[in-house]
Amino acid sequence: MATSTSTPQQIKSILKKYPSLPSSTTTSQPSSTTTSRPSDPDPKTFEERTREIALYHAQLIQQRKDIELEILLSTETLIDYPLSRPPTHSASSPSPSDALSFKTLLGPFTTSDYDALIEERNINEHCGYTLCPNDRVRERGGGTYRLLGMNGKAKDFRVVRKEELEKWCSEGCARRALYVRVQLSETPAWERGASASVAGSRIDLLDEPKSEEDTVMEGIERLDLDGEGVERKGREERNLALERGDRGMGAKGGLVDVKVLERDVKRKVEPPSLGEEELSGKLEHLALEGYTSKFGDQRKKLLDREREMDGDEMDEDGSDTDWKL
Repeated sequence: MATSTSTPQQIKSILKKYPSLPSSTTTSQPSSTTTSRPSDPDPKTFEERTREIALYHAQLIQQRKDIELEILLSTETLIDYPLSRPPTHSASSPSPSDALSFKTLLGPFTTSDYDALIEERNINEHCGYTLCPNDRVRERGGGTYRLLGMNGKAKDFRVVRKEELEKWCSEGCARRALYVRVQLSETPAWERGASASVAGSRIDLLDEPKSEEDTVMEGIERLDLDGEGVERKGREERNLALERGDRGMGAKGGLVDVKVLERDVKRKVEPPSLGEEELSGKLEHLALEGYTSKFGDQRKKLLDREREMDGDEMDEDGSDTDWKL
């Protein structure tokens, strides 16, 4: 008798199966790409980049410290300016060397640094303008404000704080100091870069000092080597004499002989008056239904009528004067 054996069926999974890549393909692909790429330089590490950024910011901070120290030293130097004292030089005509060094030291200054310089000079009782050798003034009396321009025009009138007036020795020095202040930049010198070093040479003073060369050149320009100035002056004087009617240098005093004669009046003098026709023409706008009032004739008729009725002598104004002595 034949016997048959039955094998159980294998259970199939319901999950999807994805084919796996062969190991030969995965291993060969990186090798092919590696061999095809060119050789690149080694990139910087994170620590190196961080170190470069830290050094850059450290240099900026050190540059700022150096500029602030330069401003501080310049302020200490300018407190005792000017070096040239009167009567040789003054605020209106400063020394050329003092003016040049003053403008050079102001190169890295800002407006706030310049205000600090004025305050430091005031603490030492100096005028706020650096090139002025005088002391600052002290206002008498109390109060916080002062009225200026009371005796001048209305446009000159202004109200100023007392402490602002005490910064300077005069109004002229205040204008000179503010003329320099408006030329300074509000941007710090470490942000301006290279332009901060040449900023001082671009500053102008309200009263620029004149060097010896400028004085000599001005004198040369005023020289009249050809005598044209004398001839031009004489020609202008002769033309002016002709306009006045002068008869020349030989005349007495160079003046015109003028005789003033009074005019003889042969007829009786009468005040000016308008005629009847002219008066009626002037009073056309007063006409009422074709009738124009006649003020002079009507008044005269009224006076005559009153004299006839009263029989008394009355003056032209109509007032009785019989009772007067």
